Amino acid sequence: MANRFDWNALEQNLASVLEQYDELNRTKALSVVASRELFDIDSEEAVDCLTDGGNDRGVDLFFIDDRDGKQDIHLLQVKCADTFENSKKNFPGSEVDKLLSFVNDLAGQDMDALATANPLLKAKIADASDTLKEANATITVHFISNTEPLVDGEKQRIETAFSRYRAISFEMHGLDALSDYFLEKRAPNLEREITAIDTNFFDRSDQNLRGVVCTVTGTDIVEMIRSQDDPNIVEESVFDQNVRVYLKRGNRINKTIIESALDENNHMFWYQNNGITMTCDKFVMGPSKRSPKISMTNVQIVNGGQTSNCLFEAWNEDADKVADLLLLVRIIETTDEDVKLSIAETTNSQTPINVRDLKSNDRLQRQLEASFADLGHYYERKKGQHAEQNRALRIDALDASQAYLAYGVGMPEISKKDRGRIFGDLYETVFSDEISAQKLLTSFYLMQAINEQKKELRRRIKEEDNLAPGEMALIDGAFHALFALRQICVRDDLDLWNFDIAKGKVGEATQLVQGLYAAQQASDDNFSSNRFFKDARTKDIITRIVG
Repeated sequence: MANRFDWNALEQNLASVLEQYDELNRTKALSVVASRELFDIDSEEAVDCLTDGGNDRGVDLFFIDDRDGKQDIHLLQVKCADTFENSKKNFPGSEVDKLLSFVNDLAGQDMDALATANPLLKAKIADASDTLKEANATITVHFISNTEPLVDGEKQRIETAFSRYRAISFEMHGLDALSDYFLEKRAPNLEREITAIDTNFFDRSDQNLRGVVCTVTGTDIVEMIRSQDDPNIVEESVFDQNVRVYLKRGNRINKTIIESALDENNHMFWYQNNGITMTCDKFVMGPSKRSPKISMTNVQIVNGGQTSNCLFEAWNEDADKVADLLLLVRIIETTDEDVKLSIAETTNSQTPINVRDLKSNDRLQRQLEASFADLGHYYERKKGQHAEQNRALRIDALDASQAYLAYGVGMPEISKKDRGRIFGDLYETVFSDEISAQKLLTSFYLMQAINEQKKELRRRIKEEDNLAPGEMALIDGAFHALFALRQICVRDDLDLWNFDIAKGKVGEATQLVQGLYAAQQASDDNFSSNRFFKDARTKDIITRIVG
């Protein structure tokens, strides 16, 4: 069951979103926090997906994931308690019926029934109509709350309602599940010690590398990762260079690891588990030929983070069982950060990894971080890396590179719909020899200027103002407005990287995209905002209009 620490972790994230988007309420902020973690989208895109308000049919957020050939529609209904005491309540089952009715209408494409939706939801429905034509289309309903989940009876009722649909499912994310996403990392110079079992070890050296492979007890790993300030918690910074975040017992594989550690036959653990890989600047083995102690300086667990944390959980349940357990450990001594990064990448290749995490420690990213520091800013190679610093001075690597891909490289359709490629197959394109901290910073702040206009648009939508044709364009087309700004600066022979000069053309760029949007909408009865801004030809039309 979730505790006060889980509540506080989520509250910090809600406060961060509310600080950035002061027009949102707590429910919308929770929608943003949950969707960016569930779907790997940034806060701005999550805000663009909000549909909460009058006539929202029970849908607080509507996200269509068409990355990597997927055609997945995600609908969120969100409930946000105001106090920790209220978090003990269950998600209200009485609230789900509106959403179930909407899903039935959406799946059946009952356009008359859907016509009462608010403007934001209508735009998403139009996009979803395209998606639902695809053979692999799916709909997933997410019930999100900072409380306990639905009671079993209500879950069964939803399962029954969706059972007649092949491609419709639902997921429940309560406070306990959401809190798993928020693990802060710190990186002190850690010194730790483990003991090799008997003579079950060997070491070797190759050029500037030295390594040792040994067998240790589960208790040794627990003691190694235990916080020296609070022995009841894990020292998260020992996993700073690990490309994965611990997924806790809720993850199927981790549940199996814990069960096997506590099993009567846990002597099998050494044979069934891949073990743990550590890097360190230096290790020293004691003189004993049997059971030598191994002292490590600046140690990091780069592979086996899930195993280590699972052993800690298992130890809290039965310390004696974990003391009997043996596992394989590999320690690699090197001060070469590139080698450490390579080891982290290659030893984590068994299962999918966030590609941004894999690139976060490479030389160019570290150089950019240093250059941003010279400009008085904090470049976050890793998500939330400088969480303790002034938000106004923190520049997220993915946010900045998204803006640069649209403005500096000229690929707005990728910026909006497939940002994961930035640290994947487009990494060399974005982070080429042309990149600089100043260019990333300028792109980032120009995108912010456009987003301020989008923020005002959202306020007007909330207040149900009458919108002129095309004004909705910025919800999906902000990156295309940034691209239009680039083309205008090129046309007028202006310095792309002078923020003050370029910012003066933001109004012209947004008006251009709004006019184009209105013209396309008027000429196409089946117009889809999502399809229009995903189409690579749209930027070609913008280029022709700019002249």
